Amino acid sequence: MIFFLIGKPVKVQESVLHTTPWLTWGLACTIAMISILAWYTDASPLLVGTLAFYPDATGWDWVVGLFGCAFLHAGWWHLFGNIYFLYLFGRNVECRFGRRRMLWLFFISTALGSYVHGLFSDIGLIGASGGIFGILTFYALLFPKSRIMWLPLFGFVLRFIALSVEKSSGKHFLRQGMPVRIFLVIYLLFQMILLYEQLFAEGNISALGHLGGGLAGVVMYFTWKKGWLP
Repeated sequence: MIFFLIGKPVKVQESVLHTTPWLTWGLACTIAMISILAWYTDASPLLVGTLAFYPDATGWDWVVGLFGCAFLHAGWWHLFGNIYFLYLFGRNVECRFGRRRMLWLFFISTALGSYVHGLFSDIGLIGASGGIFGILTFYALLFPKSRIMWLPLFGFVLRFIALSVEKSSGKHFLRQGMPVRIFLVIYLLFQMILLYEQLFAEGNISALGHLGGGLAGVVMYFTWKKGWLP
């Protein structure tokens, strides 16, 4: 519940894990390790210069940046948020979708998120958000009966309000949560606010990267359901 108290979503009902999610854990550890190396070692200029996505780059620098930006983060909170969402949704996707396919899902979502960002912005991009947003949208389509409990900002404040103002329905929500697809719709609405800030108010969060990654997740889900993925 500590994650709920600081405003992070938690799953109330979810699919049972049938295998150990080694890929999710390994990917999370790799992202964290490279991000920390970029913060605290002399390799920082090399890592940032090589892995960050720069829309005006050319050739292999541009290609590597499309995927490599997922392994760099701006700070601890940025890293923690992405690792948490990867852990929350990636485990079940890995179990049902398979490790190899999920790895493709993560990198294709990252690349499309980077590409969409570069279409409208010339600012460099770092962070695994595009790939993780792809996993989130894939999860919402794959597990429609899963339920999420989420009160943004500091959950304990809104929890107190929910229980005080409307006691019965507040308790029901805290026990049952909301369908994951409702959570996704609300999260997408937040992205619209961030998109406006990015395009018109010099916001430093790339909603374009998030939305591009989310689109990749949707496309890969329906491609898989059609039997077009090996």
